[in-house]
Amino acid sequence: MIERLISGCFKHLAKVEEIGMSYPRFCSMNRKKLSWLHCGVVLGIGVAITNGLPAMTSQTYTQAPQLSQAQPQQWRRMTSEEQDDAWGYILNSPMGIAALNQLAIERFINPNCPKTFYLNEKVGGFQSLLRVKCPNDRGVSAAVGYSEMRVIFNRFESNIESFEVERVYSEGRPPATNLPD
Repeated sequence: MIERLISGCFKHLAKVEEIGMSYPRFCSMNRKKLSWLHCGVVLGIGVAITNGLPAMTSQTYTQAPQLSQAQPQQWRRMTSEEQDDAWGYILNSPMGIAALNQLAIERFINPNCPKTFYLNEKVGGFQSLLRVKCPNDRGVSAAVGYSEMRVIFNRFESNIESFEVERVYSEGRPPATNLPD
């Protein structure tokens, strides 16, 4: 394959030189430079593809385990001090505010909806879950209602790096994240 690319580049260069003979000298010089640049780019891409292809196909990657799929014994309720810290992390982080906005859009920010915090001890307390359970169905969909939303926050030091929203439907489907209560 590389040999075809190299021979193609030289054939292309020969054609440019033939065309360059009929143009003024400065035009043929610029075309030669462009031709060499073109050949170099094509050759570089060909070598990169040829060398990278075995590496890409020989390694098998396994999907990282989902931390939200944690077992019930991994999650525990937070103490009041831990809840205060969790609210601080949420309110002082752009991703935390984004998660609260998602809850507000789906009408889960309400004084009638109790909020419970859980902590995942398997990851050293850097993953927390906010459970918001309302007495009646809510959500943005008119077709499917749900009375509970869960937001899993992934934190690094005091900054929330990402969050995942889980909707618990009232039609009997089990939630993806099992909680102790």
